[in-house]
Amino acid sequence: MAEETKYSYKIGEVSNLFGLTNDTIRYYESRGIVSPKRDEESGYRYFDSWDINYLLDCLRYRSMDLPLSDIEQMIKEDDVDEVEERLRKKETALLRQIYELKAMVREISDLRGSISEIKSRLGSFTIEKNPEMVWLCQRAKIKSEDGELIHGKAVAAVQEWMKHMLYLGHTFLMTAGDDRQRFDEYNWGFSLSPDKLYELGLEIPETAKFISSRRSIHTYFSAEEENTFMRFIHEQVLEPIKAQGFRITHPPVGNLLVRVHENGKMKRYFEVWVPID
Repeated sequence: MAEETKYSYKIGEVSNLFGLTNDTIRYYESRGIVSPKRDEESGYRYFDSWDINYLLDCLRYRSMDLPLSDIEQMIKEDDVDEVEERLRKKETALLRQIYELKAMVREISDLRGSISEIKSRLGSFTIEKNPEMVWLCQRAKIKSEDGELIHGKAVAAVQEWMKHMLYLGHTFLMTAGDDRQRFDEYNWGFSLSPDKLYELGLEIPETAKFISSRRSIHTYFSAEEENTFMRFIHEQVLEPIKAQGFRITHPPVGNLLVRVHENGKMKRYFEVWVPID
């Protein structure tokens, strides 16, 4: 049987063929992934078919976004079970990434949809149930627009929730005074639906409030810069609702949708539900 012909390739030829830089190939060599032969006289490196096969394995695994440290072990040491296990772990990580990206798309799509309705919904009132939510205060209103950040045991809960910022509503909850129809205070917090809370594996903090779904008037309103929230929610939402003969039964709750700049000034847009009888 004739001896198999062996071919050898210079580093430049390998570089051109596979679209790799010489430095990348040398780096793979330093990791022991390829082992070119060196011509003692010319000093050139020569890669044979065996090296090319190892290099192709490396590029294949890199295309799967496997770390080079894993690839080095897979090429140099792993058996079948170990290779399968590394691929299984990568598959699991990618599926998790796909899930998270799909969730991000849904959240962005929902927010974009709400923002797209702002102009058509301003001043428009519809009767519908507010969404169920768990509300966690992160800023208590005192004598300023900004309010005071919460302290004590509530801090740990806020910090835990903020690990899931993508899903949090930036939610205000108004507070009734002696006159149950008048609301002169409000607090800012975060909100999550009970389903999302369960999905994320979060406990309901002791400091959280459960806001049940109630018959409400749903609308959008706008406010301008600092210290305008109370004036505009009364003018655009609460007073018109009462003028139509509705009785407010529970504190209004709503979300900040977006801050923008119009005519050189900040403008804020909110979505709000006002429970009625």
